[in-house]
Amino acid sequence: MATGFLNTMRIGSEAIVIAVFGAALVSLIGTRVDSPELAARIAAGDLSGDDTTAQAAAFTHAPHLALYGTAAVCAVGALAVAAALARPRREATVPDEVAETPERSPEGSASVPS
Repeated sequence: MATGFLNTMRIGSEAIVIAVFGAALVSLIGTRVDSPELAARIAAGDLSGDDTTAQAAAFTHAPHLALYGTAAVCAVGALAVAAALARPRREATVPDEVAETPERSPEGSASVPS
């Protein structure tokens, strides 16, 4: 049962990442061309049209920016995992003078050892 759940989560997250990456590509290409329809065609690999040089530039610029964003997300994730897996810090040691003082009762008076 756990295997099915983990596979569902893995495949579902992959589908979401692919959809977000594709939407980011079309959006980034759309910033360089005139229409969203043209941006979708260029993202699909169709570089036919009037200005193929500008379309090719938009097609190569968008994946670079999207991959830089993906690398930044991975770097932040790696830092979060490293922080979560880091060894706990060493506990502070109590100096001998403090360890030898008698314990205090809740009322504030020193307790007498028996």
